[in-house]
Amino acid sequence: MIDWDLWHTLLAVFRHGTYLGAARALQVDPTTIGRKIKMLERQLGYKLFVRQNDRLFPTTQCEDLLPKIEAAAEALRGLGDEAASGDLGTIWREVRITAPPFLVLHLLAPRLKDIIQNLKINAELIGTSDKRLLSRREVDIALRIEDDPNDDMAATTLVRAIPLGEISYAVYCASDADPDLLPWAGVPEGTRRTTGSDAQGKLAGHDGIRYRATRFEELCQLVACGAAKAMLPRLAAEKTSGLTAVGETVLQQPLWLLYHSQDEDTGYLVTLRERIARMAEAALQK
Repeated sequence: MIDWDLWHTLLAVFRHGTYLGAARALQVDPTTIGRKIKMLERQLGYKLFVRQNDRLFPTTQCEDLLPKIEAAAEALRGLGDEAASGDLGTIWREVRITAPPFLVLHLLAPRLKDIIQNLKINAELIGTSDKRLLSRREVDIALRIEDDPNDDMAATTLVRAIPLGEISYAVYCASDADPDLLPWAGVPEGTRRTTGSDAQGKLAGHDGIRYRATRFEELCQLVACGAAKAMLPRLAAEKTSGLTAVGETVLQQPLWLLYHSQDEDTGYLVTLRERIARMAEAALQK
């Protein structure tokens, strides 16, 4: 019989994609991880991982094993309420979630406790719109604002996308200011995919953008102090005191949840994605 500790190590390497990541999760040395994987490979009689671009990917034979090992880990987790040693067979998984910074601040962070409840997850939120982290399997879930989630993706066949709704934008100014007397503020052109800078430019017209800030949080504060008006996502602007909307919604952009195809049936990630999707859909409907 193969020791559960070896299966435990296999799951950690699969989840983190490197010996170093697995070692950090299990609090051991990376050489120990490598030794255990080689021991498991000898007992099974075949290779478990192949290396590609400094990442470890499961072989076909390893992929066939993973659902059974995950099921065993889930069963052991269920013993946690019955025995003090119930967590001995369970990995506290490291899950990394990326999203544009304003979505991390106003959408994910306030609800993270409920999202990961009872999933035995150590979650890391990363404020970025860089999709390459997902294609390289450096993150597990990504929220992105764009029309086509496959556009510019390095390996589209490896990524799945779920539509969550639309991010609404409106023009805002300080509550005590006259918008007709204010110049325009906006974000740099280089962040077009998450900001709708085309719409921003049309609104500003010949006057142009006088002030710029790289993130919506700073832009909200700049507008709140009465220096300018700007097109802002309602999700961020409505959480900033001293702002008032000037008119109705001027732009809507699709929000997507992206994940790696190899995680399609990974139980705890399925649950996590479903919770994030429900949370986002409810928040965007308000």
